Amino acid sequence: MATKTDFTPDEWQTLRWAVTDTMVYLTMADPGFWDTFKEANAAAHYIAAAKQTSESALVRELAADIKMKRDKEVSGNPTDVSGAVIARVNEAVKIISGKAPEDLEGFKAFIIGVAKATAEAAKGTGPTEAQAISKLEAALG
Repeated sequence: MATKTDFTPDEWQTLRWAVTDTMVYLTMADPGFWDTFKEANAAAHYIAAAKQTSESALVRELAADIKMKRDKEVSGNPTDVSGAVIARVNEAVKIISGKAPEDLEGFKAFIIGVAKATAEAAKGTGPTEAQAISKLEAALG
């Protein structure tokens, strides 16, 4: 199993952005002022749990290193959040496929878990959030 030391700093940042961008994508899929706080909190709890319980050492280490920092490439372009996040997630999948293919399924499950935890937090998963999750699932293969 791979760890942070198996990746360059830029690759590791891409993996981190894939996780936080997924949360942003789902938050923006059905925006609401108070909902945003609930969704961010739910995503943070999911990530914290993954840090402790994931079967993948890569996911545990990645979850421990997540910084809820703004990715300007995604959050700065609200008109194409979907495209930017899907591209980021695809880039992360490509990196893991090349360096740690044994960790790919765990990473995919982590991304979808973050997406679902975020979507379900406020009012349950609505149609736009379900569509966003479907796009992520399709991108992850």
